[in-house]
Amino acid sequence: MKNILGRIIAASLITGIALAGSQMAASAGELPAGADRIAVLQNGQLSVKQGSPYAAWTTQLGDLRKFEVAGDLVGALTIDGRLLVKEGGLDAAWVAQASGVKDFRLAGNRIGVLLTNGTLAVKEGMFGAFVEQAAGVTDFELTNNRVGIVTADGTAQVKEGGLDAAFVAMIGGAADLELTGTRVGVVRTDGSVAVKDGLFGSWTEQVGGAKKLALAGDRIGVVLTGGAAMVKDGLFGAWSEQATGTSAIELAGDRIGVLHADGTAAVKVGTQGSFVVQAAQVQQIGLAAPGA
Repeated sequence: MKNILGRIIAASLITGIALAGSQMAASAGELPAGADRIAVLQNGQLSVKQGSPYAAWTTQLGDLRKFEVAGDLVGALTIDGRLLVKEGGLDAAWVAQASGVKDFRLAGNRIGVLLTNGTLAVKEGMFGAFVEQAAGVTDFELTNNRVGIVTADGTAQVKEGGLDAAFVAMIGGAADLELTGTRVGVVRTDGSVAVKDGLFGSWTEQVGGAKKLALAGDRIGVVLTGGAAMVKDGLFGAWSEQATGTSAIELAGDRIGVLHADGTAAVKVGTQGSFVVQAAQVQQIGLAAPGA
């Protein structure tokens, strides 16, 4: 089975544009101070801005299904299942990473792909080799030192350290999983949210009736089934309603981004700040921050 899956990955993954000579995997660069990024997908078109929420948009790529922004990495998944990633400035060249991709994540210098057959593979560096992580995966998340998965039976598992580390079972009944370098959070199939510090810490119940979860630093964000976007600082902090009528929430650094059900994307700085509308007819919003 392992050899068969290996052949599937070998046939599906494109290791990127060949370079003259060998190239070691390099860590993705951090964004400089003040270079926070905001990205939106509109009608399959990806646009990214850097710096102020009032900065101008830079058009990136079209015919996309989804995107990711993390540090100075930008990733784009095309409608036909090809993954392209660029590193550095917004005018950097795209590098082909894989085909047959259903979903993907970026974190630090890691690129993870979930193939259409349910196989998860992760690589370190733009030109590194993909390493198979698990089969039968329905959802996954990455940090620069963690890989987390949800399997078809609803079990959430997380590994820490190298890509050859062993997965540790976290919890059952999971519908969604979120990670930071220190925290693990899940949305259960019943809509309840629990978060813990460390792989072996105790779960702290957060809220019920949730459909989305986001983690960043000490901050926790959720979208409730009624559309309210709620944020708290710390496992035991008080929830603060940030917006209503939302379908998604993003956290990065001190920024909070929301996507409203009508397709309006807005971003604010801090829980007490005011939202600045970014774009309309938006399918997806993403944030990246220095050190995040």
